[in-house]
Amino acid sequence: MADYRNVHNAFWHDEYTESLSANERLLYLYLFTNPHVNNAGVFKVTRKKMAFETGIDEVGACIDRLKEDGKLVEYEGYFWVVNFIKNQTTNSPKIAASILKLLDKIPEGLAAKIREKYPSIKESYRKAIDRITGASDTLPIGYEKGMDTVPIPSVEPKPELELESEENTSSPCNMLPPEPESKKSLPKSFLESAFKDEAYEFADWFRTITSESVKFDRDAWAQEWDKLRRIDGRKDKKEIYQAIEWARGDPFWSTNFHSPLKLRKRNDDGVMYIDLFIEKMKQHKRRNNATGTTQDGNPHAKANAAAIEALQRGDFAKSPAGVGNRSG
Repeated sequence: MADYRNVHNAFWHDEYTESLSANERLLYLYLFTNPHVNNAGVFKVTRKKMAFETGIDEVGACIDRLKEDGKLVEYEGYFWVVNFIKNQTTNSPKIAASILKLLDKIPEGLAAKIREKYPSIKESYRKAIDRITGASDTLPIGYEKGMDTVPIPSVEPKPELELESEENTSSPCNMLPPEPESKKSLPKSFLESAFKDEAYEFADWFRTITSESVKFDRDAWAQEWDKLRRIDGRKDKKEIYQAIEWARGDPFWSTNFHSPLKLRKRNDDGVMYIDLFIEKMKQHKRRNNATGTTQDGNPHAKANAAAIEALQRGDFAKSPAGVGNRSG
């Protein structure tokens, strides 16, 4: 396997990368650059070793997030970085051949997933070899340098803008030229989701309760709601809305929670922020019920209201000695 991997600087402002927490971002970068991953994007390492090599304590939670988002597959102890081939593979048919050999050395179930994702690997390799071995009388202009520089068709027609490389035609480890995906492109799973319409309604609603200085990304915000409903299986929409409203009204969280993209992220304890908001909202309600405190934080509000009603009725005997529970 290669001793190095190139990382395109576009990784740091890719929309998906920006949606990740610091630890999730570090682990995602590790997946593409760790010393164990082969040219098919497959490696076999324990979670404990991954935690040791990255310094991430909650590595399991980060892995779960990437798996949920379709960026990582875990299969019988192996990990497969789904977008590795289309972002790190070389133009060389030698590497295409090596990928085919690697697929024979991993569980067939996982190899089948890779073949399904990249059906053109075998065909690309065959066509490249045909060009070199005499299927055509002469090599196309610009490819006289030999096998390592013969281009093969991209294994994916529209590579995702994540980890890509600079062109390096002198090295057998050179990468495919970057072909950034349009930001208008949306996942098929979202476009066909039963929650798509309500997801956009949610995005539009959230825009009304956040600061105008926050960049409004309607598609990204809607996809976050879709994941809450479709992937996480959240059924209580009302509870989610209430928890968000509570967080946006809380003195601390109102300055630390501006975008729905935070909802599925996890804190240092591995707890999703949406669950944190729901629990804190419930705690707040329980305290209010126990102390008689209304939402405005005044513990005497109910007593004051009762006193005012009694005074208005002229029922001085039933009214407290003074408004605000004063002793007179």
